[in-house]
Amino acid sequence: MEATGTQAAHTPPDTPTGPYVLRELIRDIPLGVHEEDGSRAYITCVDTWNGNLYIGTSAGEVLHYVSLPVEDDDNAPTQYIFATKLEPVFNTHQEGEDRGVKKLLLLPHAQKACILCNGTLTFYTLPELSPAFGGKIKQPGCLWVGGIDAMEHNWGGNAAYGTVIVICLKQKLRLIRIGHEARKIRDIDFSGVCAIQRSQDLACVADGQGYSLLDVVNQRKNELFPITSLSASEGPEPEPRTLPPKMREASRSFSSPSPIRLGRGHERNVSMGAEPKNNDHLQPGSSSRWPARNSSRQPDAPAQPSSREPSPTKPESGDAPAPVSTEVQREPEVQTRRLPPNIVSPTANEFLLTTGTKMDEPGVGMFVNLEGDVVRGTLEFSTYPTSLVLDGGQATAEGDSPEQTAQEGWALALVKRTVDGKASVAIEIQRWDAEPGEVQKSKQWLPIATNEAADDSGVGLRRASTSVQLSVPEVSTSLRLRRLPLHKVTDVNLDSEAKRNQEEDKFVSRFTHIPANTLLYHDDKIAWVVRHALIARLEEQLNFAVDRTPDGGATIDVSAIQRVINGIRGQESTSELDFLTLTYARQKASLLLFGNLVLQTAAGIVLYERDKRSAEEALVAGEIDPRTILSLVPPLADEVVVGEQGIWISQGLRDTIHLLHENIDPEKLVQDPKGAYGDNLLQPIKRYLFAWRKKKGFGSVADETHVFRTVDAALLHVLLLLDRNSPRGPATPGSIRAELNDVVDRSVDCFERAVELFEQYQRLYLLSRLYQSRKLTSQVLATWKRILEGEHDAGGELIEGEQDVRKYLAKLRDPTLVQEYGAWLATRNPKLGVQIFADDSSRVKFQPQEAVAILKEKAPGAVKDYLEHLVFGKHHGQYVNDLIAYYLDTVLSELERSDAAQRTLLQSYETYRALHPPKPTYRQFITDNAVPEEWWHNRLRLLQLIGGGAAAEDKSYDVHSLGQRLAPYSNELVPEMIILNAREGKHGEALRLLVHGLGDYDTAIRYCLLGGSRIFHPGMGMSSGGSQGESPTKEQQALLFDILLHEFLRLEDSSERLERTAELLERFGPWFDVATVLEVVPEDWSVEMLGGFLVQALRRLVGERRETGVVKGLRGVENLRWAGVWGEKVGSARGRVVRAEIEGEAG
Repeated sequence: MEATGTQAAHTPPDTPTGPYVLRELIRDIPLGVHEEDGSRAYITCVDTWNGNLYIGTSAGEVLHYVSLPVEDDDNAPTQYIFATKLEPVFNTHQEGEDRGVKKLLLLPHAQKACILCNGTLTFYTLPELSPAFGGKIKQPGCLWVGGIDAMEHNWGGNAAYGTVIVICLKQKLRLIRIGHEARKIRDIDFSGVCAIQRSQDLACVADGQGYSLLDVVNQRKNELFPITSLSASEGPEPEPRTLPPKMREASRSFSSPSPIRLGRGHERNVSMGAEPKNNDHLQPGSSSRWPARNSSRQPDAPAQPSSREPSPTKPESGDAPAPVSTEVQREPEVQTRRLPPNIVSPTANEFLLTTGTKMDEPGVGMFVNLEGDVVRGTLEFSTYPTSLVLDGGQATAEGDSPEQTAQEGWALALVKRTVDGKASVAIEIQRWDAEPGEVQKSKQWLPIATNEAADDSGVGLRRASTSVQLSVPEVSTSLRLRRLPLHKVTDVNLDSEAKRNQEEDKFVSRFTHIPANTLLYHDDKIAWVVRHALIARLEEQLNFAVDRTPDGGATIDVSAIQRVINGIRGQESTSELDFLTLTYARQKASLLLFGNLVLQTAAGIVLYERDKRSAEEALVAGEIDPRTILSLVPPLADEVVVGEQGIWISQGLRDTIHLLHENIDPEKLVQDPKGAYGDNLLQPIKRYLFAWRKKKGFGSVADETHVFRTVDAALLHVLLLLDRNSPRGPATPGSIRAELNDVVDRSVDCFERAVELFEQYQRLYLLSRLYQSRKLTSQVLATWKRILEGEHDAGGELIEGEQDVRKYLAKLRDPTLVQEYGAWLATRNPKLGVQIFADDSSRVKFQPQEAVAILKEKAPGAVKDYLEHLVFGKHHGQYVNDLIAYYLDTVLSELERSDAAQRTLLQSYETYRALHPPKPTYRQFITDNAVPEEWWHNRLRLLQLIGGGAAAEDKSYDVHSLGQRLAPYSNELVPEMIILNAREGKHGEALRLLVHGLGDYDTAIRYCLLGGSRIFHPGMGMSSGGSQGESPTKEQQALLFDILLHEFLRLEDSSERLERTAELLERFGPWFDVATVLEVVPEDWSVEMLGGFLVQALRRLVGERRETGVVKGLRGVENLRWAGVWGEKVGSARGRVVRAEIEGEAG
């Protein structure tokens, strides 16, 4: 019969989100039938080594498959072809669990294979399964074979000395060393052992009833606990316990001729392995069957039966090993299946053992250390496991990939489950190295599709002798980078893109293989039980969250995506693949959450705040290229900036973006910042982009130039949309407008695009701030000029624009700009503009002559204000003439042009003269009753200049020429003529005009006191900033008062004349001579009218006479005192003769 097998394709995993997945190795295995009853055979054991697959069947056959080398594609599945079929020799057909090939034990280091078939152990060479040792060694009556030292297996063994195995016979254990030769080491009396796991000198064994620890060197035993708790309370009766061993003993007898198949070792020609040449080897007729061994390792004491513990095999259990025939006679034995022992080693110092009650009831896994103490917590199985394999943790040290030592430790148990009332076989998966509370959380099941779900025969798990590397295409299709095509990218270099694709494929190919070392066989199939790559699990969970609707749309399950995010939150990366996987998962999860926001917004639904916040947090944590997010939202998609190479993202992300684009209709997105569009999209995007702006300058962002240009442009666009409905005016703290100003002030990378946006949204003030951030002073001033000249600024933030221009110009160092915009501002607001040319704190300073020239050329209307600032503000008297001329030109032009102006002046004189004392001065009168016209104001300043202050102290202006210009309007400009007469010394004329022209008597009196200076000045005689001139002497004042007296006496109104004269004489009598006054005063005036003046004069004369007498008296006293002093001096002086000296000098 020719057997064939086909390699399985990579089918979707059974449990897409579980930690393990099945990858079919081979299917349609030709298992044949049983010769006894014609029933279909099934797989009993399986193993792989170095590209060879060995399958043992219940028909007593071993099928050998060989893998074909893969030439080109590393990701292609391995193909296996059938090579040979071996029928191992045996003595007697067995039934039940011992039927067919029970155990395939490969010894790679010794290049041998041990096959236990129908109770007979035979040896073959690897890989072709030729009979080893010349086919001369076989061991009937064998229950189990194994016991390879776990430590020796981990470190590769010692090929020179061979591999030590343990053969479990009915009454003893036999240790032999298999190498180029087969040598027996020792026999240990221990009956009924059906499972063994060894770690150096210590082995854990199961005899069908319970577990024990056995020192294979010193032959000491430590009993642990029973396999089943029913063994003590429900001990089977003696008769059925002895029956199966008797049947097996008979079936394995050498005298049974019929079942022996010594001549049918192979169905093909094979090269036989090296035959043993040592004379110590087993001989066909030898009574010992095993050659003697000179061991260098001896126990401390001879292993005598009397010196060790009693035999571990009890009478009722020693004859009943675990693998028993199903040919039983008692009904209870048919209904009750003995629990198979499970012994595995999670670590070099521990064994994991299973115990339970019945096969269909829960089982328990217990950890035992080398001392026999129970350690760790226990593992719970839904039913008692028929097979148990460990993967990961320290158990992976047996594999070929040292990187696996850091993986999590998992226990894979073959159990039965009932789901929806149907029994099925499944692999129960749980962590064996987790904390007790975490074990149940990690438990999952991987279902197995068998022909007969209720029957677990022909189903098993096996750890392969060597692991293989399996391709995981999901890693490549998810993680490899691909260019994201956007509508803006038109010119694409296909050759460059293809080359980049190859580079990305090569990079990701490093992660597309995972080790596999656990085999599952069921029906006529064999599959690898491999770790489900984290990237594949997360990818499928995320894909499962996207549901296609019947109309071709898509909905996104937010809760499912959130579970994925929560599942990887805080998970640390232990490898480069883990880092790429977790990054990809976070990015895709954030992309889907954001896509849900867009889809819900298109439907007009305002989402809960928690959904928006979760999407925003996922975007920030995922660190996905923001351009991919923005490409989903119009009009922000227009802000995406792409370089020549384009945007390269993971293929899984690119496919997700394509999916979202297909389901997002831009026309359905109502771009209303106050609606769902603003709440669902603009606000989260704003915060997301702010988070991205903080990454500037870190250097960890790929294509950062184009990324941050996009981020800044999109952020400005978002803020402009949100700020569209804000009230006009300056920003308030914490407002959108304040955020917008802050972004602009801190500078943006998308300068050109920002200018376009501000122009588009008519935000001129923001445009000026943008120019300020780049120190583009000319553009700043030009933009402000546009606003001040009336161009619409939607924000309305430039409240005091002219003041801002003045302050800004004061900080500039460019004289051209200062001159240009200073003149423009002076034209617009002269009083404010001239401050630019006169401000001493400005960085650009102008000399007065230069400033006047500039203003006369570009802002003639501001010349007056500038001169006023110089004269009145800075007290520069040298510019008085210019300012006087300006004022005079204005006033005279108005008088020449308008008769109304003349009438106004004349009317003011008449009105003032009609007032009765006490009345204000004429200057105060015209100030309080000023006409709201420029020429009137200029006249007031003209009076101030020529009548006092700087003009009075600086005689620089030409009085004569000024008088000539004023002469034609002497009647209209009386105060001006008074001042000019005073400056020319024409005091009489000046006082005449004051008394008779104006009727300003108070000013006339002040004129006399001040000598004609500082009249018609706002300070009325007080200094206006400069130092006062010398005051007139009393004689000068008396002369002026005398003139004033004569003018008062000429008043036409007698009562006014009498009143003014009497008041003048009474108030300022000391300045008048009594005799002169009496001469000029009319004779008809009574003495009473001049009583006050006369009384003061007489008192003053009496006082002066008395003062003269007092002075004379004081002088006399002083003369007497000095006369007394002289007398004393003379009296005390001695006489001297000086004649000789005088004569000598004369001679």
